[in-house]
Amino acid sequence: MQFITSQKSEYQQCHIFMAEDLSILLLPTLFSKAVSRTGVVWKRVTLDGDAKFATTTYLEEEISNVTLTILHNKLEHFFNWLVQYSQHSSQVSIESHHNIPEELLNHYINTVIIEEQGAGEHTVDQYLMALRNYYDYLTMTGFTNAKDIRVKPRLKSTIKRNTKRRTAVKYLTPELRSILYRNTDSLRDELLLRGGGELGLRSKENQGLLLGDFMVGNKKHLGFKSLFLEMEQHPEQMEFKYYLQGQYTKSPRNSGGGQFRRLHIHRSLLERYKEYYNKERPASSENTLLLNASLSDYGTPIAKNAASRAFTRTKKKVLELQISGALPENGQMLEDDHTGHVLRHSFGTDKFYDACKENSVKIDSVTPTSAVYLLVARLMGHNAKDGSAPETTKTYIRSCHIKDAFYAGVRYD
Repeated sequence: MQFITSQKSEYQQCHIFMAEDLSILLLPTLFSKAVSRTGVVWKRVTLDGDAKFATTTYLEEEISNVTLTILHNKLEHFFNWLVQYSQHSSQVSIESHHNIPEELLNHYINTVIIEEQGAGEHTVDQYLMALRNYYDYLTMTGFTNAKDIRVKPRLKSTIKRNTKRRTAVKYLTPELRSILYRNTDSLRDELLLRGGGELGLRSKENQGLLLGDFMVGNKKHLGFKSLFLEMEQHPEQMEFKYYLQGQYTKSPRNSGGGQFRRLHIHRSLLERYKEYYNKERPASSENTLLLNASLSDYGTPIAKNAASRAFTRTKKKVLELQISGALPENGQMLEDDHTGHVLRHSFGTDKFYDACKENSVKIDSVTPTSAVYLLVARLMGHNAKDGSAPETTKTYIRSCHIKDAFYAGVRYD
């Protein structure tokens, strides 16, 4: 079977589509050359002319580099599907793809992409854009006749269900979290994201990571400088505890303050905090560990939404990597509507899941007064007064099933 790939040619200034045997697919390569050179695509438009005769014209539409990457990626997916389909059909081949009937193109969009692969609205729009732009170009240049590629009306509700299902997922696998950490702009941003994914921190709670020791009541608590020293003195120790004060956590309405909690910091994460302190942290008298590094606010404490903004910047980069096919195809995909809070939610899900396994408790049988429920509530900083955790903790039950589905290799419905 000849699988199709597209590779960027710096010399040709376009993507070259080729099969496994290095034979070139001429038409998609010409399309890539034309679009890359001009920065536009050509859309077929039918206009009403004189004497009720319709005329066809092609309107240019500018596209961005990101859109160009999407075009290449979706066309590559389509060509590989066509190669597989041709193994069972003597009427279809990759060599004659320009002349395949529009019925087969619509089968690909409606049956394969929407029904079989469960694509949501955003993904369907990308595939429609790629096929329409490509076949409009082939029609304009005389290589084929016009193709009418569209979504069947009966499947519009299916797309909505697919979109809702995908946006409902509030869990990122450890693999996807690791990809996010590796694609941050700085070590500080990596720590902001890891604070959510490995400590369960809300964005604003990063302001509560202090360098110096501090007193709460009559008790002294260690700051990060002391934790760094403790780590050096105890090379065998794998976990370190930090007291997150209630003044930095989320406060219930009409209350005097938030819920304090202890953070359990793994040695590898504490080592990264120390590396940041030694190598990247601006020189400053501020007691907050994480600081701003831009010229306008150099050396000042980070804002409450710093982690959320770091996630947004990193998400854009990872989404572009996904579109370009640079990430593993069998891994979880990041979604446009994911926010930084999903990292904290993923941390809570992992803790809930692990606690159920360790205590031999079925996930669906956990009650708000059970030990597992209360443990996770304390780790997340949820108010668990009177021996009962809030409904917020209950959301991790559904997310545990999503986690199971990911590792079973199936889509969660």
